Amino acid sequence: MFASKGKVKEPVTTLQKENEVMPEISSIQRPAPSGSVNKPRSTSNSPSIISKDLKIVGNLQSPNDIIIEGKVEGDISARNLTVKETSEIEGHIRAEEAILEGFVKGEVRGSKIRLNKSARVQGDIIHGTIAIEAGAHFEGTVKRTEEPLGFSGKKEMKSNQSAQQNKSPAPLQKPAQGNKIV
Repeated sequence: MFASKGKVKEPVTTLQKENEVMPEISSIQRPAPSGSVNKPRSTSNSPSIISKDLKIVGNLQSPNDIIIEGKVEGDISARNLTVKETSEIEGHIRAEEAILEGFVKGEVRGSKIRLNKSARVQGDIIHGTIAIEAGAHFEGTVKRTEEPLGFSGKKEMKSNQSAQQNKSPAPLQKPAQGNKIV
C-alpha cells in the first residue's frame, strides 16, 4: 500500500544473554531490582553543614538541623544547632537544642542549651534547660523560662499595653476637710 524509498527498516530487537553484562551509563537511572521500592533520597533527616572554609553573611533558617564549622554573620534559626569549635557566629540563635563549642556573640534561645568546654559565648542565654561544661567561657545573663523560643517584643508589648489600657485609673479622691495638701 505505501511504498518506501530504499531499504525497508525492520524493528530492532535485542536478546540479552543470561550472563551478558551491559555497560553502565551514568546519565541513565537504572531501575530498582524487583521486590524493592526506588524511593527518592530524603534530605529532611540530614543536617545542613557550613564547612570551615565558608563564611555566610545573612540569616540562616531551617526547619531541620544545622552544623556550623565556619563563620556566620547573621541570625540562625533551626531545630537542632551544633556550633563546632572552629566556628564564629555573630548574631542571634534560636533552636530547640543548641550545642555550642565555638565562638558566639549574640542572644541564644533554646529549650536545651549546652556549652561545651571550648565554647566562648558573649550574650544573653534564654533557656528551658542549660548545661555548662567546666572550661566554657560565658559573658552575659542566663534566664530560665518555660517558653524560651517564645516571641518577644511587639507581641509582648501589645499584651502589656492592652492590659494597661483595660485598667481604669483610680478615681480622684477629695482630701478630707481639715487636711491640707502640701
